[in-house]
Amino acid sequence: MHGVPVAVKDMIDIAGHPRGNGNPLSMRAEPAADDAPVVRALRAAGADVFAATSLLEYAAGAVHPEVPEAMNPYNPGRTAGGSSGGSAALVGAGVCPAALGTDTGGSIRIPAHYCAAVGFKPSYGALPVDGVEPLAPTLDHVGLLARDVATTTTVFSALTGDRPVTRAGAGIRVGVLPGMLEHAEVQPEVAAAVRAALDILRDAGNSVVEVDGSVFHELDAAFPHILLYEAWQVHGARVSADPGHYGPETLRLLSSGSGVSEADYRKALAVRERLLPAATKVYAGIDVLLTPAAPFVAPVTTPPVDTPEGAAEGLFTGIYNLTGAPALVLPCGWSADGLPIGLQLSSPLGTDMELLAVAAHVESTLAVDVRRPAF
Repeated sequence: MHGVPVAVKDMIDIAGHPRGNGNPLSMRAEPAADDAPVVRALRAAGADVFAATSLLEYAAGAVHPEVPEAMNPYNPGRTAGGSSGGSAALVGAGVCPAALGTDTGGSIRIPAHYCAAVGFKPSYGALPVDGVEPLAPTLDHVGLLARDVATTTTVFSALTGDRPVTRAGAGIRVGVLPGMLEHAEVQPEVAAAVRAALDILRDAGNSVVEVDGSVFHELDAAFPHILLYEAWQVHGARVSADPGHYGPETLRLLSSGSGVSEADYRKALAVRERLLPAATKVYAGIDVLLTPAAPFVAPVTTPPVDTPEGAAEGLFTGIYNLTGAPALVLPCGWSADGLPIGLQLSSPLGTDMELLAVAAHVESTLAVDVRRPAF
């Protein structure tokens, strides 16, 4: 990665730079003494860590009113998404080929969908979270935004030492969930773009089969309890002592975590543990599971995660934070007014390199023309 410019989400330690966290007070804190291990690995590979990128406050799904939101490179009147919006905007605009982000419920993949980037949330624990501001530790992932799958693979390989996988044969087996495009929240243009992508994959000799993903619905019910309880454990003491530290939307979200009992949290963890084997079986007989990345194209601003719109935004992404399975978003089309549309691919826990190889096949088959904005 010699000389490759890489941006870093401003909640990951960069030596000499405060961990800004999308919060004006945090931005004035003491600078980090050392790089986070993931940043150290970038530098060891020769990368040029050149920028810290903006984010939603503490990655909790809302904008602080004193910190400008990252806007969309394809339409500056729309959001770049969150919480890794700054990283997605830079990659989407062609400023850099890759950036680091974090993902607790879709915070890499949703901005990638909005900004015509590849967004990769690796398997849980594949990239270290040391030196990274926590939000919900059992859901938090460090991952990548990049201009294409090849770049994503190069950076991930440099960070992990894992060798890229070469696929044998042309065809892949794609699993889809029944009714996934019939959700009321899914915009017609998004559904049409995903259907068109599936048609292209079929016409190219790949098989598309329906799989039973009903276990995901039961798993999803555990997500709010885990997220809110863990976020309260991280932030609760400061919320109680200094509520003015936070913007109003973030304060409301974090405070709601105080209402989740430890018993409810432990019950949600038990549900997750019980259902993980069934979630893994969803992938039996397929190479990859394909869904939309998000139900709609980039809105004007990021909806707070504890609103109906915010819940809808993560309709297809949060499940893979619960399972820890790797998931990747790549462009699959455009809306009538020129906004990007992405699709999401996932595979079983620990199959990161295999997922990247399948994603490269899907990307080359779809051959979406991604024209970076001209400034």
